[in-house]
Amino acid sequence: MKNLSWRWMLYLVVGGYLLLDLKVCHGPLRDAMRSPREAALAVARERGWLALVNREPLTRDQLDLAVARHLYQRGLDAATVPAKNLAMIRRAVLQSLIDDTLVRHYADGDRFPVAPEETAAFVAAWKSGFATKEDLLKAATVQGLDEKALDAELARIWTRKRWLEHRIEPGVTVTEEEARNWFEENHLKSDGEPRPGFIEPEKARIRELVLPAGDEAAARERRAAWKSDSEARWRAREELPEAVATAVFASGVSGLLEPIASPQGWHVIEVIETRESQPLAFEDLREEIIAHLEAQRTEETVKELLGKLRTVANLHLFEENL
Repeated sequence: MKNLSWRWMLYLVVGGYLLLDLKVCHGPLRDAMRSPREAALAVARERGWLALVNREPLTRDQLDLAVARHLYQRGLDAATVPAKNLAMIRRAVLQSLIDDTLVRHYADGDRFPVAPEETAAFVAAWKSGFATKEDLLKAATVQGLDEKALDAELARIWTRKRWLEHRIEPGVTVTEEEARNWFEENHLKSDGEPRPGFIEPEKARIRELVLPAGDEAAARERRAAWKSDSEARWRAREELPEAVATAVFASGVSGLLEPIASPQGWHVIEVIETRESQPLAFEDLREEIIAHLEAQRTEETVKELLGKLRTVANLHLFEENL
């Protein structure tokens, strides 16, 4: 019993000393713990780093490159962007850099597996957006990458994307019942009429030929020799020039119309059938509703996840170095 009492006495003395040293007196133990951290922060400020993310520095050069990519992707030039706007862009891009770094840390830490064929397909699809290889390499050069580095960067982007999708998937999935409830809550206005977006517009199924403006004689010749063997398409009223829409949707009209002039040229049109506007049912909009809700939830869930990653991260910002 004596030994137990002495142990408790010892624990209380040591615990009290630690509490006084760390919280009250700011003694040598507290200074010893703080010294490495304060030294690291001093080095960061001295070197002009913009942030430390889990002890990884983000430099001004990295931000400059990220801002250049941001502007290039939006067709902007730093020389023509007002200084105030550019400063706001730099701050926003820095936050994105921090988020990207955090995602990379956690994705790499999880050693998240991505099938090589998935990555290859993503890289190929991204590159296919350029008309020529020269255009691709030019875009890569602007963003500080050669072809090999571009492939590596795209692979990293895909891995992080798949890691994020894996982490947020449980909170993003939309059930049939949720989609139907959303439709019921949103498709009608207070007066019981369908809201815009929940109505299929007035449409006509037509065959159409458009000839250059001023060529009425050619239009009449083509009408005289008209053969109903071309593909017919459904067109909404708002998709057609005003004069054409007026003629196509005239009450009871059908068959081959007289040539119609519009700013686009001369139209030779055969009206096969018309359909009045009508409310859309849930089944007509099911896929769009699910996609809309998933996109909405994805944005919210990613924001929440990044907030949690920032909360547990060792994060220091040095805005004075911006």
